[in-house]
Amino acid sequence: MAPSSSSLDGAGANGPLALLESIADGLSLAAAFLAAACIVALTGLILTEIVVAFVARFFPGMPAGIGIGWEYSAYLMGGAFMLGSGMTLRAGQQIRVELLLRAKGGRYARGLEIASCVLGSATTVYLALTLIAFTWRTYSFGEVSQDSFTPLWIPQVVLCVGAVILAIQMLVRTLASIIGTPVDRPELGAATAIEG
Repeated sequence: MAPSSSSLDGAGANGPLALLESIADGLSLAAAFLAAACIVALTGLILTEIVVAFVARFFPGMPAGIGIGWEYSAYLMGGAFMLGSGMTLRAGQQIRVELLLRAKGGRYARGLEIASCVLGSATTVYLALTLIAFTWRTYSFGEVSQDSFTPLWIPQVVLCVGAVILAIQMLVRTLASIIGTPVDRPELGAATAIEG
């Protein structure tokens, strides 16, 4: 059986890495709960939109929808996606192509894991920094949405928080893969509880 990325060489992390993992996991877990709240709010918004459209069929003067429905649905979906990404990565629930990791009986798995983590760290740090700069620019210029006049920096901050947590989780994953400790914690994944 080919080795998985969660058991690349060692046991659990010790010392400073364990502390870093604990901090990153705590941040990711808090963000995951916020992501779940975004999904609940999104579901409530969609159901409200459906009810309003149904009632409007019987009352001609009533608007057929909520003016901010589409706009806030997009904010909530983006927030759920970004806030949940750190925990998804840590739980090993992200989509991966493991064909190369399993090549030659997993001989190159650790090297490929390190390379992918370094590339992932560079990408996620760049994403976080870019989103922070973009949000700061939006805040500085006082930009608002056209439909609801919502200050755009507010939903953008949520994306920034999710991107920063993902970058932190990716950097900690890189350190773990270099040291040779497990990079995934499958017990944190929602799919584990559902499937188990």
